[in-house]
Amino acid sequence: MAKLVWRVKLVTELQAGETTEVEVARIERDQQAGLSDLGLRLAEAKQLTSALQAEIIPAQVTIAGEHRCTCAACGRRLSSKGHYTATFRSLFGDVPIRIRRLLTCPCQNGCETKSFAAFDLEAATVAPELAYVTARYAALAPFGKVADPLSELLPVSGAPNAGTVRNRTMQIGKAVVQPTVATTAKPATRRTRRCGA
Repeated sequence: MAKLVWRVKLVTELQAGETTEVEVARIERDQQAGLSDLGLRLAEAKQLTSALQAEIIPAQVTIAGEHRCTCAACGRRLSSKGHYTATFRSLFGDVPIRIRRLLTCPCQNGCETKSFAAFDLEAATVAPELAYVTARYAALAPFGKVADPLSELLPVSGAPNAGTVRNRTMQIGKAVVQPTVATTAKPATRRTRRCGA
């Protein structure tokens, strides 16, 4: 029996008029489709979003790094100090990335740092939306119960256990509570009434 085939291709245009094309998914169905064959299956949706992330994130990191390859002060091209690898955890899967390290420009003589990352992960390799979704569901259910539905519905591999869910929830809580506490920490004045006054 002949099959119906859909190919999902990601067309990238990083510079005007220059495109590249990558097939990120192939979906096959029998021509005699039943109810369970309509549309995307959960596994296919997870594979598709994971494949998209695996193409998009490294390109974004590379491009952002290229924009930092010149000295902001003198415009000189900075020398490379090599790369390091990291894993960026997102709602749509873990993506390995290569981050270029650059040497500080000689015109910055007073600068203490000798090198810096061309793309700053800000000491976090977890996407803000993954941290948010994890914390949101952890506020509604026990930590151990949150990891299972997240990994079942999304190509998430960064929330496999209760400890990870708890840690992410605590980090989000600290980020939310600290600004609120700072603005509401004004000392309260209390009025007392004297008897007979």
